[in-house]
Amino acid sequence: MRHAAGLLLLALVVLPVSSVFAWQSAQADAPVPAGPPAPPPYDANSGDAWIDARLKDLNAYAPRYPDAFVDEIARYLDVPRGYVVALGQQPGWSPGDVYYACALGKVLAQPCRVVVRARSQDAEDGWKGVASRVAGTGKPIPTRALRELLRTSYAHWDRPLN
Repeated sequence: MRHAAGLLLLALVVLPVSSVFAWQSAQADAPVPAGPPAPPPYDANSGDAWIDARLKDLNAYAPRYPDAFVDEIARYLDVPRGYVVALGQQPGWSPGDVYYACALGKVLAQPCRVVVRARSQDAEDGWKGVASRVAGTGKPIPTRALRELLRTSYAHWDRPLN
C-alpha cells in the first residue's frame, strides 16, 4: 500500500510540470482546419532585437524541456513554481512572455505578478511598453540586465545563444 501511495504522490508532483505549455504541442499535432487565418508570428516587441530572438527561441525550447524551463524561472528568477506553471497555461502567455515577465520583475526588484498585471492591463505596445510602465516614467528599460539573465539561463541549459 505504501508503494501505491508513493506512486500517486509522484504522479501528482510530476504531472503538472510535464503538462506545462502542453497546449503548444497539442496545437502543433492537430490538423489545421480551413477557417480563420493563423495568428501572426510571435513578436515580443521588447525594443531589443537580440532579446526578441531569445524569447522566440524559448517558445520552442520550453515545450520540449518544460521541467528545465520552469526550474530555471523558479530557482533563478525567484518565482514560485506553481505560479510559473499556472501562468504558462494562461491563454496569450507564451513561454517567452512568461520568462520576460519574471526576468523584468527580477531586474526591477518587483514581483513577477506586478509585471504580469501590467501586461494584462495593457499589452498594446508590446513588452517595450510594459517594461517602460513598470520601470517608471523617465527610467530606462534595464536591457543589459535582461540580456545577462538570458545569457545565464542559456548557460544553465547548455544551450547555444546563436
